Formats: sequence, structure tokens, C-alpha cells
Amino acid sequence: MGRFKYLMKNTLLFALGSFGSRIVVFLLVPLYTGVLLPEEYGTVDLLFTLCTILGPIITLNISEGVMRFCLDKDADREKILANTFFIILFGAVIGMLLVPISRLCSISVGYGVLLYSCSLFIACAQVFLYYLRGIEKPFLYSVGCIIQTFFIAFFSILFLVILKWGIRGYFRAYLCANMITCLYCMIVGEIKIIDICKKGIDKSLLNSMLKYSIALIPNTFMWWIMNASDRVMVSTMIGTAANGLYSVSYKIPGLVSVCNTIFNQAWSYSAIKESDSQDRVEYASRVFEILAIFSATVSIIILIFLKPVMRMYVQESYYMAWKYSPILLLGNYFLILGSFVGSTTYTVDKNSVGMLKSGVVGAIPNIILNAILIPIIGISGAAIATCISYFIVTAYRIYDTYNDFPLRWSSVNINIAHITMIVATLLCYLAEPYSEIALLFVLFFVFFHYRRLLLNSIVKELLRKR
Repeated sequence: MGRFKYLMKNTLLFALGSFGSRIVVFLLVPLYTGVLLPEEYGTVDLLFTLCTILGPIITLNISEGVMRFCLDKDADREKILANTFFIILFGAVIGMLLVPISRLCSISVGYGVLLYSCSLFIACAQVFLYYLRGIEKPFLYSVGCIIQTFFIAFFSILFLVILKWGIRGYFRAYLCANMITCLYCMIVGEIKIIDICKKGIDKSLLNSMLKYSIALIPNTFMWWIMNASDRVMVSTMIGTAANGLYSVSYKIPGLVSVCNTIFNQAWSYSAIKESDSQDRVEYASRVFEILAIFSATVSIIILIFLKPVMRMYVQESYYMAWKYSPILLLGNYFLILGSFVGSTTYTVDKNSVGMLKSGVVGAIPNIILNAILIPIIGISGAAIATCISYFIVTAYRIYDTYNDFPLRWSSVNINIAHITMIVATLLCYLAEPYSEIALLFVLFFVFFHYRRLLLNSIVKELLRKR
């Protein structure tokens, strides 16, 4: 199978689950904003953000190790799972400390058991879904994502709309959905717990997995700082209602993040498979250039429809959230490029230290900028801080990996993609309909300038295959 065909096949398979799942989550926002006040939604978002960071800590981030080690050609998958079960069991016991600790924070008082349960099962579901990715079953992985999201939607409607359980209903929906997802993964992945546990623990393999996974925990925490600390600081400095608006502003840029996740899931397969190819730098450089152009184009299209969609998408009290979306969308554009570089170099080489360093490089400026900008310009300051930190991470990763993996691209094409994204972001703040008209001109320019590059790439690949 040709390399582009292999990449596109996996991209489409991951898109089946990831994009479809995120669309459902995206459509659930009107439900949440309809039944929860901005203050309640801000609280929910903050607590759920804590779940997403506590989960990897409880399980020692072993999901990353499961996926990466299963992708090795000589992987003993039963031993990998045996080690994984031991780590999950150990983490589940230690994680019980979350219940009393949660009483120390006013916003989490009374939610300790739910926080622990959701953190554990969200992490477990991720472990088993990543196992399906590791054994190169992207279709089953995508179906698992769809099942997970379907039950989140089902239980959200049941618990929030019908039973009216409020904040607790939100978390119970996620808890039930992730328990069902774990069961699905065990069935389709043919994970026989008793037989696997009989394998016992392979200490050498366990040490290698933990060395890789634990080193990524600080990296995960650094990304949490860039992705979520701004929400904590907005809640603290301005209030949970402001965080509710800011959380909604993330949703549309989040669709671009979905595309980023989908592509990088597929690209990690290709990058590992091509790790021994002589022309892997040239191949990765060509994909990087096309990715930048495609991401910029999609982002501009989203900006054109941003205001009308937000008017229909959320309640009137949340509409002003659109103001922060363009800046976050620009940040996501740089995040896509940085994630690609990380998958191409750090993931392939199992270089978790490089991942950590790049996370630190982005997290420190993020905290400093949040502390400076939020008191001065409010929610916009948080969005700007996030955008700048993503750009810094991308720039650092390109610089850090240049000696071992020097990506080569057309400076003109990449610079034009960057400039059009920045210009489009600024044009979005013009009054309607002038902003939409101006953005259409930018979109036409992008299509006109890049049409030959995209066509030439397709033709070259077809000729190479012949």
C-alpha cells in the first residue's frame, strides 16, 4: 500500500470515530447551556478539566505506553496488558486519596467520589481504546469512540433533561459511558483478564513502559496548563460565569483540534512505519507543508461562519463567547503544526524528555501571560496567552529537532499560511457583514495561491506509485 494511501486510509478510519464523536459533543453544548446556568456550566467545566488531568496521574499515563509499545514489531501484547492491569489496580487504590483531598477545595466539596470515579474510568477507557490503536485496529477504535460518545449523549439527556440531576447528572453520564466503553474494548480486543494476569509481570518491560509513560505525565501536566489553567485563572480572577463563556468559546476551535487529533493519530502510524525510510525527511516535510495549508484553509472557512453559527448554536447569554474563538482558532492552527512535529520525532523515537521540555517551554509563558493579561483585558487575555504558548511550543519543537530531523519546506508557502491566518483572525472582529466579505476574499486568495501546490503533490504521488 502506498504511503499516502496508508496515511489517508488511517485518517479516514480515525475520522469515523473521532470527528463523529466530537460532533455529538459539540451538539450537546446547547443542551448543557439550556439546562445549566453560566455559573453551573463554569463549575462543571472546571471539575471535568480536573478529571482529565487526574486520570493520567492515577494510571501513571500508561495509555501512552500501551499504544506505543504495542506498535513495536516484536511486541508481546499479553505481557503489555498484564503490566497495564497491575498499574491500573495500583493507581485505583492510591487514587482513593482524591476523595478526602477534594474536601480541601471549595469548588469540589461534595463531588469527591464522582471526581475519583470519573477520573479512573475516563483513564481506563483511554487505556483500552489506545490498546486498540496499538494493535492497529483503527476501525474498532473509532467504533469505540462512537459508542463512548453515544452513551454520553444518551445519559446526558436522561440525567440532565429527564431526571434533572444537574452537575451530578453531567458526571454520572460520563461515568456510565466510559464504563460501557471499557467493556466494549475488552470484548472486541479479545482481552481475557484471567489469562493475561496469569502471564505475570515482566519487570524489564514494566520498567520500560513506566519510564516512557511517567516521563509524559509532566508533559501532560504542561499541556493541561496551556489548555486548562487559563480556565482556572479566569474562574479565580473573574468568576465561574466568565469561565462558562470562555468554555463555550473553545467549542468551535475544538473542531479544528479534532482534525488535529485525527490526523496525528493516523500520522503516528505512518511516522513509525517510515522511520527507516531514506526519504522520510522529505516525505514528512511535504506532509507538513500540506497540513499547514489545509489547516489555514479550514480555519478561515470556520471564521466566515463563526458569528452566524454561534447565534444559532448557544443561548443568547452565551453568544458573546464568539469574541474569544478567533484567537483560540489561531492558537489551534499552531498547535496542529507543533503536534505534527512531536509525532514525527518525539513519538517515533520514544523521546518523552523532548515532549516534556517542549511542554515546559510553552507552559511557563502561558502562566505568566495569564497572570498579566487576564486582570487587564479579561477573558481575551486568557485566549491570547493560550495562542502565544502554542506558537512557542511549535517554534521550539522545530528548533529542537532540526539537527536530527530537519524539516524542509517552502518558506513562501508556509509564511503565507501564517500571515493569512493572522489577518483572518483580525478581520473577524470587523462588524457584520464586512468581516464575512473580507474573509471570503482571503479564502479566495488562499485557494488561488495554493491550487498548483496541492495539484502537483497529488500528481507526484501518482507518478511515484507507477
